[in-house]
Amino acid sequence: MLTNGDARVLDHLRLVAVDGGLWCITSPGRAEDVADWIDLYTFGEDVTVVDESSGTTQFTVLGPLAAEAITRAGFPVPPLDGVLVQDGAVVVASPFGTHLAYDVLLPLADTERTKAALLASAHEVEAEIFEAYRIAQGMPVYGAEFGAFNNPLEARLLGSISDDKGCYTGQEVIARLQTYRKVQRLLMSFTSDTPAVPGNALETEDGSPAGAVTSAVDTGDGRTLGLALVAAKHATAGSSLRLADGGTVTLSEPAYALATEPVEA
Repeated sequence: MLTNGDARVLDHLRLVAVDGGLWCITSPGRAEDVADWIDLYTFGEDVTVVDESSGTTQFTVLGPLAAEAITRAGFPVPPLDGVLVQDGAVVVASPFGTHLAYDVLLPLADTERTKAALLASAHEVEAEIFEAYRIAQGMPVYGAEFGAFNNPLEARLLGSISDDKGCYTGQEVIARLQTYRKVQRLLMSFTSDTPAVPGNALETEDGSPAGAVTSAVDTGDGRTLGLALVAAKHATAGSSLRLADGGTVTLSEPAYALATEPVEA
């Protein structure tokens, strides 16, 4: 997690260690701001930050046959949370939601050749389907579920914060929020028989404000799956809230949070 002094989220990053440095995978469109922040808090003679976005392609291969597709495309298959480098390509294996995925980072010039090799054993997923998968998995994204408007605890990203790896900006605020249980909102999944869109307000039966929808997708069978930031006192799995525009939602724990949040002793 990258947070500012007020524990507001700058981005949720993935770091990939390779010889001589680290790949830092940011949220889409966040590379420049993240690079500027790292530059501000590091010594220039020790760390050099280079934005490789314009010269790099990233493919994410997901599904039960992902490893087979990676192999047939000519890439090595790294172990879970591992990384392998071959001919300028970096292959990373890590959970994506509750499933294993492989990310392939490579020079932009190799994009079409690599895409063709991967599509020999896989198929390209449309953005709408990928978004539906993300929402069903309860995976937060920058700008919708987290950002400068909240802290990582509200977005259920505690699993990305270490308690024993030194200091970071925002640490004291996050520690106080945890210690005194002062987190005001929590990310929850929901289902509804009523259409919903990001920004829809949620309220209790008596009309009191209870939160807002952050992401939603029509399942095609008259139901809506979504994510919402819900007031902590109302964020209970199995409970129902009203959509201010009509209809109700039923809350559940996000699968991503259940898979990544530390289990309290």
